[in-house]
Amino acid sequence: MQNRVDVSEVIEAQTGRRFLVMLLVLVASASCLEGFDAQIQGYTAPTITKLWHLHRGQFSPVFVAFQFGFMLGAIGFGNLGDVLGRRLMITGGVFLFGLFTIAGVFCGDVTSLAATRFASAVFLGGAAPNAVALVIDYSPHRKRGLNVGIMYTLYTAGGALGGLLSAWLVPHFGWQAVYWVCGGLAVFLSGVLTLLLPESARYMMNRHVHREALAATIQRLAPDLVIGPETQFFLPKSSERVPWVGELFRNRRGIMTVALWAAYGINLMGLIFVTSWMPTVFAQSGISISRSVIATSIYQGGGAVGSVLFGWILDRKNGILQLAGLCLVAVPIILSIGHATYLPALLLVLVFLAGICIVGTQTGLNALSGGLYPSYLRSTAAGWTSGVGRIGAIIGPLLGGVLVALHLPLATIFLLLAIPSLFVAGCLFVVNAARPGAGGEPGPVNPVPHSAAMLRK
Repeated sequence: MQNRVDVSEVIEAQTGRRFLVMLLVLVASASCLEGFDAQIQGYTAPTITKLWHLHRGQFSPVFVAFQFGFMLGAIGFGNLGDVLGRRLMITGGVFLFGLFTIAGVFCGDVTSLAATRFASAVFLGGAAPNAVALVIDYSPHRKRGLNVGIMYTLYTAGGALGGLLSAWLVPHFGWQAVYWVCGGLAVFLSGVLTLLLPESARYMMNRHVHREALAATIQRLAPDLVIGPETQFFLPKSSERVPWVGELFRNRRGIMTVALWAAYGINLMGLIFVTSWMPTVFAQSGISISRSVIATSIYQGGGAVGSVLFGWILDRKNGILQLAGLCLVAVPIILSIGHATYLPALLLVLVFLAGICIVGTQTGLNALSGGLYPSYLRSTAAGWTSGVGRIGAIIGPLLGGVLVALHLPLATIFLLLAIPSLFVAGCLFVVNAARPGAGGEPGPVNPVPHSAAMLRK
């Protein structure tokens, strides 16, 4: 009987495919609702500002409160995922962001709506980095980027489907219906996650907890492996170090971490500006509100395609450099949107392509935020990258409010939106050069060799 089992090798050579498929379905379902929830203030903003007799820029506190809440949640709960477990942070986060989304239904002014969106975002921000860490923990090294891409495909698809659903719900049932639907689905899904979502095997190893649950999980990953009471599980790269932010700057990770945070924040600034204000900016330019919302949904649909594509690219050789090159491709596409207002078909194509590039880049950065670091730091790294990056997301809606209030031409607005992609490309070149063991592969700092030999009886 096998007395010692390398958990890393089991994950790398896993033969129980159903386990990973089930995990991806569960996490992607949660990610879909998170994507919906993250966009509903943008989808309902034109209607609410009209009903509440607000100027365009007066709705900015709602956008800012959401991003600030997400930042605090990602930093605080991301770290707790490495201490208390990924599963608790995900299931609890989904339940609570659902409850506070429903609470938005009862708001009648900007202050109360901003408060509920802040609270919802805190728990959504806590769930997201832990979901990334959990997917990476159970993915073979060669498929980490792709699997995170699949997860974020559902995130962007949730935003896109939410826009289409909002375009139908708001005229028929009012803006409150959007909050009811999104929050109710999240509360229901949290119950499903509580029953079915597994804890991270790497977390259980690093924290020395839940031995029976770990054994059951390993058995599902490798059905042919014989596991008995005397079987010992180990991680060759296990660490007893405390997972805190200072670890992100040790072992020559400092420059890489700073460049990754900068890329994440700048790209997110442009992404959130587009998703928050695109319906309003297009409507202000003479496009109908319903068509403006549909255009934003198409942008999210492009993002869903980009999430899978860019995740797959990251798993290839020189994946980070290829991601940087695609950021440069985004620049002329974004510039062209501002000149296509009078060509509806071309406008939608350009918006779709921009979604592929901008949202796809964000998915790639999410994958890097966990995959570049060892497992004991994974939630902390993803949380801090997402949290610090939210500074850009806070600036995005504020900048959008200023630009909308100035009534700048659409061409000027999208000229400004093209600048972040240039900056992100430069940051990614730095990340690729500065990461420990740089050699073109985007995987963990200390990749673990793998083989299938140990899975035999």
